[in-house]
Amino acid sequence: MSGEREDLWQALLRSGEAVVTDEDYEHGYKREVRQDLQQYVTFRVSGEVYGLPIHEIEEISKVFQTTHVPRTADFLLGIGNVRGRIMPVIDLARRLRLRPVERGRAARVLIVHFNDEPYGLVVDEVIDVIRIPPEAMEDKPGGLTGARAEYIRALGRTGKDLVIILHLPALLDAKDFVKATVYEEGRA
Repeated sequence: MSGEREDLWQALLRSGEAVVTDEDYEHGYKREVRQDLQQYVTFRVSGEVYGLPIHEIEEISKVFQTTHVPRTADFLLGIGNVRGRIMPVIDLARRLRLRPVERGRAARVLIVHFNDEPYGLVVDEVIDVIRIPPEAMEDKPGGLTGARAEYIRALGRTGKDLVIILHLPALLDAKDFVKATVYEEGRA
C-alpha cells in the first residue's frame, strides 16, 4: 500500500469505524445507490444501440408467431397472442426506417404498454439494463432531421458509448399503422 493510503486505512481502523471492503459487498453489504439514476433496457436494432426506460417495458419475450393484417404499414408484422393478450407486433428496424437484418436466435420482443394497450417491439437482441445519470443525458441534437428524428427522445452517454433513447408515444402513433388507400392518396 502507498503511505498515504495506508495512513488513511490505519486511521479508520483506530477510530473504531467499520471499514467496508469489497468482500463485504460480495456478502450482502448494500452499496449506496444513486436514486436519481434512470434505468434503461438497451437493445440492438440493425447494428445500432437503442434504449427505453425500464418502466416502459412490461416483459421481454422470445419472438412469437404473428398473424398478418391486410392494409397495414410494412413495419406492422401483424398481431400476436401472448398468454391470451392480443397485441400489434412492430418490426422496430422497419419502423425506424433502418436496413433490416436477418433475425437470429437472440431476437426478442419487448412488450410495452401505451394508452393501456400492449404492443410488441421486435429487436435484434436485448443487451443489458443500464443506469444513466441525468447529467449524462443530452437532448437530441437540434439539427437532427429525417424520418427517425421524431422517434428519438434523447441521447444517453455511458462512458464512450452513446445510447439512443427512443420516444415510445411517437413510435406507437396509431395513425401510421394503416396504409393510405389509393382513394386517400388521390385526394391529398
